[in-house]
Amino acid sequence: GLWVRTPLARAAAMTGWLAVPATVSAIGLTGIGHPGVLVWPGATMAVMALAVIASLTGIAIATVIVTLVSFFPASPVVVLADALPGLGIAGLGIATLCFALAEHVPRGQGLLLIALLALLGAWKTHAPPPSPSAWTTTPEPPGLTERGRWTAIRDGLPDGAAAVLGEAVFRAGDPSALGFWCRAAEARDLTLFIGVTETRGATDRGAVWRIDRKACSPGGDPVIAAQAWLGIPAVTGGWLPMPGVDVGAAGSDVLICLEGFLPWSWARLSAADASRDVVVVSNDGAFGSLPVHALRRKAAGAMAALFGFGIAHAETGRTVLVRAQGPRQ
Repeated sequence: GLWVRTPLARAAAMTGWLAVPATVSAIGLTGIGHPGVLVWPGATMAVMALAVIASLTGIAIATVIVTLVSFFPASPVVVLADALPGLGIAGLGIATLCFALAEHVPRGQGLLLIALLALLGAWKTHAPPPSPSAWTTTPEPPGLTERGRWTAIRDGLPDGAAAVLGEAVFRAGDPSALGFWCRAAEARDLTLFIGVTETRGATDRGAVWRIDRKACSPGGDPVIAAQAWLGIPAVTGGWLPMPGVDVGAAGSDVLICLEGFLPWSWARLSAADASRDVVVVSNDGAFGSLPVHALRRKAAGAMAALFGFGIAHAETGRTVLVRAQGPRQ
């Protein structure tokens, strides 16, 4: 689309880029119960509308437009970020501007694009590696039932450890689930950061609760370590960023599910002088065997490298994060 620059080429390029995330999003929405008769035509119309925008404005400007939508999960700017480890928002903005000039300058577009790609390739090759994560990733042990899986996780943690579990492990207001994890924390002196689904009016909202001996003592309550700032409008969030708590998980900042894909979430962490260690919690049960975790790891990894953050993933049904010495205070 950048090279040919005709409306048809631009529309085809944007359609090709959006087809996969639109399909994945539609599968996820139908997987949580939304009617396919509405979801699939809606996904198709969204792809077609954005392709038309790209044909009229150009690929670079269309990329800026979709990136300005804070909850849009498939901005092409994430691909550009993958070539710019360590350069931050300023570097990302300059590179986007250069591609816009290459697309719209009357002459020399080919040479300018080749030069840009060569520079990006050279930077990617020689850029410093991102910071390592403070967490150790371990496979989540299998279990025949949900409670059996929880028991296997509990029994696999060393005494006195801190651990991060994935998203939506249980719903807020489930006393049986809270009691199970409280007993685990008290018996093994564990500090647990567990993804919990909170209900806010007609929508759900992802959160991470800290459960330890203090929180589970008489008169104590779990501490909300983080709440999703951005979510799927009318499903797990609103149309605008949501206020909430973000005190992190044992020295790490937390992104919840969709936030791992979103440039806005990463820019917020950078602007807030974050800890430079990020944990992404997720639950991809609505997608069945579709490897959405691979897409999230690629997108989140590109954004983490852009800012030099360490990153680790706690994925319900797949991975648990462990730190043997407990949380940093």
